[in-house]
Amino acid sequence: MDRDEIICNCMQITRGEIIDSIKKGSKTIEAVGEDTEAGTVCESCHDDIQEILDGLK
Repeated sequence: MDRDEIICNCMQITRGEIIDSIKKGSKTIEAVGEDTEAGTVCESCHDDIQEILDGLK
């Protein structure tokens, strides 16, 4: 797993930033977006964010 991989291209948010947000308590795509801004523009990364959420449950 590459923490530096860009998951949200619009906001340039990395896998690591999303993982950190989840570890701080974000449990949904919307919560990750509120914390990091990932997925808040075009929403094309929602599937990738959900996959990360599912993998950390």
